[in-house]
Amino acid sequence: MPSNRNPLDLSSLGYGSWEAGGGTTWGPNTSHDEVITAVRRSVDLGMNWVDTAEVYGGGGGAETVVGEALADLREVLVCTKVAPEPDDQRYTESGLRQSLEQSLKRLGRNHIDLYLLHWPAEQLPVEVTWEAMSRLRDEGLVRAIGLSNYPVEDIARCADLSPVDYVQVQASLLYRDELDGFGPLCQERGIGLLAYGPLAYGLLTGAVDEETVFDDWRGGNVMAHDFFCAENHPRFFAAEARRAHLAVVRGLAPLADEAGCSVAQLALAWLLRRPEVVAAAVGTRNPRHAEANAAAAGLRLEEGVLSAVTALVER
Repeated sequence: MPSNRNPLDLSSLGYGSWEAGGGTTWGPNTSHDEVITAVRRSVDLGMNWVDTAEVYGGGGGAETVVGEALADLREVLVCTKVAPEPDDQRYTESGLRQSLEQSLKRLGRNHIDLYLLHWPAEQLPVEVTWEAMSRLRDEGLVRAIGLSNYPVEDIARCADLSPVDYVQVQASLLYRDELDGFGPLCQERGIGLLAYGPLAYGLLTGAVDEETVFDDWRGGNVMAHDFFCAENHPRFFAAEARRAHLAVVRGLAPLADEAGCSVAQLALAWLLRRPEVVAAAVGTRNPRHAEANAAAAGLRLEEGVLSAVTALVER
């Protein structure tokens, strides 16, 4: 039975489709079929949910990919997100319903399992939008509701009005601030905490070094105006930050060898052992990487390895 912090009984890892949506932020997919295979392979190996959003890939691109990949996999749960642009209109009651209808069409579904507000509105009070979201849940158009990229205070205000089922935050071995900031509230209120970015956008895969050149948002030029990219490029990929993170990644390598896994699997397994975390969405466009990611869900780390990892990243 699902716990009260995981009412949908989401598997500990889900497939994250931001990169798979292609578009400007990540660049076009080199193989559509390979992306579809990556989604389906993730499901085959135990991921029972897929995370997506109307803005991923631009104009619903990722939702369309997910809809195609899951066309004959009706049992797989779908989490999608609605954004306020433009001018907060999509966060009004009519805007939410219109956005939901469009997402359902792209996904080929008659309901959404988890519907999240993607980031805060410019002006519209969060209470107005949350009450409208609650009505969607009451009507059965969505099974569960939550928020992503919101401050703790807004989540508490929403929970005072109507239950918050899940909150999605950015979290990885290389960025733990939001686990510490949101964990206590979620545990106190019985809210499921979902993590995104668990491999720090490639830094924790071992495939990135100081000389790696990116032609997507990680290079600092593409989508530099976007709030997420503007915050996270300097946090992860600016020269000094990247050097510091890669020093940690190299320190993880012998610990991964000791555990009999890759650095990426070690990072995912460590995150899933955090008591705040209910589940994490991990994405790739490569079916082989999807297989390696899925294997991390069953990885059992010895306490000594866990302690060594924690000590390394908290130096």
